[in-house]
Amino acid sequence: MTNHEKSALLADSRRVLRLNVREPLTMTPILKGGSDREFFRLTGGGASWIVVRYGLEREENALFADIAAFLNSGGVPVPDIIRHDAANRVLWMQDLGATDLYAASADGHAPDLALYELTISAAATLHRRGWDAARRAGLRLMPGFDETLYAWERNYFYDEFLSAVRRIPLTVRERGKIEAELSPSAARLARRADDLVHRDFQSQNIIISGGRPFFIDFQGLRRGTRHYDLASLLFDPYMNFSAADRERLINFAFRAGADGQSETQFRHDLLCAAIQRLMQALGAYGLLGIKKGRVEFLCHIPRAVANLREVLTVSGVSPSLLKIIR
Repeated sequence: MTNHEKSALLADSRRVLRLNVREPLTMTPILKGGSDREFFRLTGGGASWIVVRYGLEREENALFADIAAFLNSGGVPVPDIIRHDAANRVLWMQDLGATDLYAASADGHAPDLALYELTISAAATLHRRGWDAARRAGLRLMPGFDETLYAWERNYFYDEFLSAVRRIPLTVRERGKIEAELSPSAARLARRADDLVHRDFQSQNIIISGGRPFFIDFQGLRRGTRHYDLASLLFDPYMNFSAADRERLINFAFRAGADGQSETQFRHDLLCAAIQRLMQALGAYGLLGIKKGRVEFLCHIPRAVANLREVLTVSGVSPSLLKIIR
């Protein structure tokens, strides 16, 4: 951001927040995430706010404010939007603080299980009632999860992780064999797309404020299956879960939102969703770390690969992929 842009944004912020021109106002960058958005914390007069500038790289960025209003109206915990300047692609919103679920869990080393259970309970509100309400409200969302989107995630993994990071380009035969093993599970997940899902439901997108979880980065909200969000949370590569911790949370998630499934069905679909999610995450780490030079994302690859090996082993869904990533 240039000095001129910074001055203009501070001036706009004073008007939006109704601050006296003599009131000191500081703007501190928040360096986080891998998207084409810029986040700043504004402080002045004993209060603080978040201001976001977003680009045109991702269509979903422009949906954030309307989705926030919709989620707030449905009792899903998200920050309040103060103002959205769509013409200039800037929005101001409530500052819930800097502590996310990752930080509250000793930076991923000791998951706070009580906070995780509160998070899963709050997500159940989104999953249980969200899609029907969004449809009735005519809420604009990104295209939902279907077999095409799941296939895109897998191709993302093959190209941006296996080929670009691990230097293992698959032959046509190898890719075809893996696809034959994975696509039936993806088709099953696509048939269960009756929920509203966050799409990037991991520990750094859940802010803890006043002992409660609040969801952020939900602009990718769409129709899908709750198993995808739960898999994103419970097999999060940022978090070091013990086997006992993860088992406790899977049991809690089943009780909170099985939606009529047996425990066996619920667990199988959760593992299949975890395979998809981890393939997508590894593709993203490869793209950000190699092509975009964001090398900090590469450090998450070992745990993501370990998690993917685990879910492939337990599910038995794709022996061919398991053999390759071993």
